[in-house]
Amino acid sequence: MSIKNALVVDDSKSARMMLQRLLSKMNVRVDTVDSAEAALLFLEGAQPDIIFMDHMMPGMDGLEATQIIRSNPKTSGIPTIMYTSKEGEDYFKMALSHGASGVLGKPANQEAVMAVIKSLDAPAANDDTKDSAHAIPLVEIDHLIQKHVKQAFAIARSEITAGIDTTAQQLQHHQRHQLEIIQQQLQARTQESKEELEQALDANALYKLTQPLNQRLAMAVADKLIKKNADDLVAVMHTNKVELEALVGRQNKELRRVIRSASIMAGTIGALLGSAVGILAALLTKLI
Repeated sequence: MSIKNALVVDDSKSARMMLQRLLSKMNVRVDTVDSAEAALLFLEGAQPDIIFMDHMMPGMDGLEATQIIRSNPKTSGIPTIMYTSKEGEDYFKMALSHGASGVLGKPANQEAVMAVIKSLDAPAANDDTKDSAHAIPLVEIDHLIQKHVKQAFAIARSEITAGIDTTAQQLQHHQRHQLEIIQQQLQARTQESKEELEQALDANALYKLTQPLNQRLAMAVADKLIKKNADDLVAVMHTNKVELEALVGRQNKELRRVIRSASIMAGTIGALLGSAVGILAALLTKLI
């Protein structure tokens, strides 16, 4: 059969890329999806010539998806190859019972891919012949799709919730770590400030720091004291001057009084002497 387009369904990115390279070497155009649910959505708008389906995937597994694809009249003619590491006759029979056309083991090589394609007896999906031997009612198909879509949503919700919880825990851890760093920085800065303050409050440091101010203050106080002492001295000198002038005045007055008294006394003495001389002279005269 002629294979021009292929769909690779695998949740492993490396497995998808490996098979894509092998098919590209055979001039096959390849589309890839990472889940069975995504494959069913893809098939609503496109029909590849062949599908390579992984078995174990989150949500719907490959065998269930293959059964749905085989049971849908629109996709029943597309051969589906189970692309898996599972092997053995029992698994091969189980794959065929679910509508698979063959099994390609992992890891695949070029010869194995070519061999599984050549083993296909059915025509490609784009050929005129359609295989509907395993058709089941569309209601059941819709029920299966709804079931697995709900499962996929539940898984996605749980994964998102787990991711949010993990992110929240990481944020809390990061915040705690940042707070610890900030606290350590604050403690270090506080210690530095404390040491700087202790150094600033040291007696020698305070003396050096306040020495210019103390000198200016001492000079100002000295100036004020000198000015005050000068003013006090002037006041004392003025008082002494007044008192001295008063004393001198009193002394002068007393001296003038003494002089007057002396003058009066001298006059009296002179008069008395004169009288005495006169009396003495008279007596002498009488005696002679």
